[in-house]
Amino acid sequence: MTYPTLPHGETSESRRAAIKQIAFACGLTLSASSLSALAAFAPPTDLTRSKKTLLDTTQLALLRELGEIIIPTTDTPGAIAAGVHDFINHFAVYCASKEEQQGLLAGLNRIDDSAKARFSTPFLSASKPQQIELLTNMEKAADGFTADDRQFFKQLKALVTFGYYTSEIGATQELAYLAIPGGYKGNFTFKQIGKAWALPQ
Repeated sequence: MTYPTLPHGETSESRRAAIKQIAFACGLTLSASSLSALAAFAPPTDLTRSKKTLLDTTQLALLRELGEIIIPTTDTPGAIAAGVHDFINHFAVYCASKEEQQGLLAGLNRIDDSAKARFSTPFLSASKPQQIELLTNMEKAADGFTADDRQFFKQLKALVTFGYYTSEIGATQELAYLAIPGGYKGNFTFKQIGKAWALPQ
């Protein structure tokens, strides 16, 4: 998984502003300290080799599955291929506040505990329809889920979306990408373009 690095000459202020705009577009709510840490964040090429981790193996596998449910593989790679679960784990360790870390852990435990209570099995062992049913109820704050549960799932979806569309796969395969644009042509129908466009750094 590859994430863009800060181009030569770009200021931390402009990067922070760009990341804030992307986070806002994804619906991601971050504390000021986490946003600043993320703006200064220079991730390694391979996030799976990170020496620090917030999530244990089971929690990381759960996050991996949740990411793929939120952004599944279709004609383009999904969240698993983009390594979004590793990005979120790395982000949680190096950028998130203690409160945000605890919120992530509590939310993942809430999902797994709810699956055990409803289906007598962990979320990862539940059938796909059962997983979708549980997450749909969580998103609606229905069937025993609360507004806090709904807010956690909303934030998780935003974090998955942010991780995906700032990855190389998300920016170059899911979004249309042109590293060196040609002449300006401003009058196109959406059908001619086919996708929203990512912007090169």
